[in-house]
Amino acid sequence: MTAPTTPPLRVALLCHYPDDDVAPAGGVWSVGRNLAAGLVSAGAEVHVVRYKAASDGAARVHVRGVSPLIVHTVELPRRRTQPFRRVDAVPALVARLREIRPDAVTAHESEYGLAAVRSGLPAAVTIHGMPRQEFRAFRWQNRLDLAVTLWQDWQMVRRAQDIVAINDYAIGQYRGRTNARFHRINIPIGEVFFTAPPREPDPHSVLMVEGMNERKDPITMIRAIAQVRQRIPDARLDIAGRLPAGPYGEKVRETIAELALDDCVTFIGLVDQPELAGLYASHAALALSSRQETSPCVIAEAMAGRRPVVATDVGGVREMVSEDESGYVVPAGDPQTLAERIAAVLNDSLLARRFGEHGRWLAEQRYRRDVIGRQYVELLEGLARKNTLDTPAGK
Repeated sequence: MTAPTTPPLRVALLCHYPDDDVAPAGGVWSVGRNLAAGLVSAGAEVHVVRYKAASDGAARVHVRGVSPLIVHTVELPRRRTQPFRRVDAVPALVARLREIRPDAVTAHESEYGLAAVRSGLPAAVTIHGMPRQEFRAFRWQNRLDLAVTLWQDWQMVRRAQDIVAINDYAIGQYRGRTNARFHRINIPIGEVFFTAPPREPDPHSVLMVEGMNERKDPITMIRAIAQVRQRIPDARLDIAGRLPAGPYGEKVRETIAELALDDCVTFIGLVDQPELAGLYASHAALALSSRQETSPCVIAEAMAGRRPVVATDVGGVREMVSEDESGYVVPAGDPQTLAERIAAVLNDSLLARRFGEHGRWLAEQRYRRDVIGRQYVELLEGLARKNTLDTPAGK
């Protein structure tokens, strides 16, 4: 007699998620795509639930894919501003969850997390950003969006029973604000960063993967590169990500012009993960100058590609970069120290190779998506079992 088979764990993954199968570089969209793949690899049936503005203004739900990976897109009527769409999203996401009826939910970002805890289903919410710190770092134009995020974040942590922290820094920021249980699970990165063909990089090239805003502080990086070029005249900086725009973008371009760096600072624009893996391979180092971060995916990705990292000592960066082993950690807003550390890596190929190899080992242990997927499945299976035991018979 054949033993009955156990059905796979039915997981709802609430997150921002790309429109196609090629994950974008960086941010929560890449985390969503990589985690979905990791959960599937761990044997789960995954229902991604995301929201976006409807193209014609009509509310609807669009479903694509087949088991074990199905994507549900909740399309909402357009609003004049994104912050109010975040508010509208919560009840719509809850309604979709109740139709899917998953065994457990993993949610990422404040509005998704709030929907998860309001659904009444077994749920673990993952903290990726620090809205309080981001609110202070951005200027007033961004603060309406962040104010809504802060309110949703406050509501979420008050009700959450289980929180996934992607580093110890997040636990320290939230422990006094909630009675939830904390679980430590790192961010997942794509396999493409582990499998990209190796190549000899341009020995004096630096890659920065950042947004053009005050929080990412590209101006400090540009000032640092100007100082690096005093020691290494052919050093150059390539910046992948959104192009400079608006008043702050103008300030970035003005800084480049003032320092006469137009011929050695290049804006690459937005790239996907395969393109980014190629950029890591072709550059000698990754450098970040952020004033606020939680756990930047790009650090783990660069380490997977055997590249040394020089990054600012903010958020959980020091938990990712092993000082003098996989790179350097420097004070935020200090272009001189940033320049010194970048120059040290560019001037010593043996040091850069040693840092790169140790970074690769760290990435293998900590950030492979299949490893992270198994950790999430183990957590969610436990929450589902507990819910079954706590639910009275007949309900």
